Amino acid sequence: MKITRLLGIYALGMGLVFVLLLTWIGAVYAINVYTTAELSAEAILNTMLTGLLSVVVFPIVHRAVYRHYWAISRKLASGELQVGDHMPVIGAEPASPVPRVRKTRLQIALYVALYALAMASLLAAYAPPGHQEALNAYLARFSFGRSSFSSLATLVVVYAPMAIGLGIAMPLLEIDRRRMQSRELPATEALRLQLRQDWVFSFVMSYVTVSFLAFVTGNMILNHL
Repeated sequence: MKITRLLGIYALGMGLVFVLLLTWIGAVYAINVYTTAELSAEAILNTMLTGLLSVVVFPIVHRAVYRHYWAISRKLASGELQVGDHMPVIGAEPASPVPRVRKTRLQIALYVALYALAMASLLAAYAPPGHQEALNAYLARFSFGRSSFSSLATLVVVYAPMAIGLGIAMPLLEIDRRRMQSRELPATEALRLQLRQDWVFSFVMSYVTVSFLAFVTGNMILNHL
């Protein structure tokens, strides 16, 4: 079963790559023949991949990380894991589905707004080739080699957005945490707040992950195409 599943994933991946290549070639031809836009093949590919990462991959990654965070929350609540223990790696073991709870209208509106803002910011930051070139030029200017370039890129693309995202989220999540500690809080409401915390944390981590993937993709296009 494992081999069959791996072969299926491999076949799906190859099929997606084939479709992507055909779409890229078609887009380059259509833009150059039927429009007056001056876009290079590299710019079109970067825009396509950034759009794919922002609109398709981001929600998939968030769903997987959210489910992983929920599994960890359950283990912490049951005592199977303790704070400070080595946390399981995502995908290392099966995780139960996240339970469905009723969300408030404000919570739904907030989720939609966060997704729209995250996708728009990823597209704005990484889709224009000029932005990728400017970011790479900035990192190269303050780097002293490949190793320092990678370290600076990790700091700018990963840790800085993570710190900003968690810095904004933590005060709001702290309010939820205090409410969850109230013994008078109904179990359904406590579960909703716990899931909201897991959703926000997983959202920030997923955003940072996809942002880094978009940067790496653009960097490879600039350097190898």
